[in-house]
Amino acid sequence: MSFKYLLPIITKFKRKETLKNIDVWVLSIYLGVFFIWLAYYIGAFTSYIVGALSFSFIFHLIVLLFIFKNNKKSTFFQEQEKYKNKEMEQKTQQQIEQSFSIIVEKELFLNPNLTLADTAKQLNVSKHTLSQYINEKLGKSFSILINEYRVEKAKKLLQTPSAYSIESLGYDSGFNSKSTFFTSFKKATGLTPAEFQKKHLK
Repeated sequence: MSFKYLLPIITKFKRKETLKNIDVWVLSIYLGVFFIWLAYYIGAFTSYIVGALSFSFIFHLIVLLFIFKNNKKSTFFQEQEKYKNKEMEQKTQQQIEQSFSIIVEKELFLNPNLTLADTAKQLNVSKHTLSQYINEKLGKSFSILINEYRVEKAKKLLQTPSAYSIESLGYDSGFNSKSTFFTSFKKATGLTPAEFQKKHLK
């Protein structure tokens, strides 16, 4: 019955999205319990196997909790509670949806230093509201979303004959570093910028 809680995590795997700490936690608990049950069900010496696996599983959870607790970038328990008591109003959601195209129309993502606050100001909503919308409705972070727009821009530039280097086209797409450009592009397309360009410029 608890498998239903894994469905969103499986969906993230298929979309190649980054898992949150809470996702890793849930996945670890589910798989750990499953293997303990499997060992108990098929093992000939169940008491010895279950004892060893139980110890390993509990030790694993303690290590995970310790890592999450000391992770300054993302607090484990805050991820779960972030928007728990604050549902977005329908009117606010519609307002964001109607004005969201501004990001593409004005090509805000070409600014390598674009922040969530800058974008929220352009959309005439609060920073927190925009963050909630992107996280809950789009299922991704602000940085991932903006990099996706930049990748789409880079794809168009790479398909157009140019005297500029691939690295320069990355900067023209809004990326502020070569490594971020190559990593984001490869993750989105499965190809490096050079491979993509070679494939579409024949």
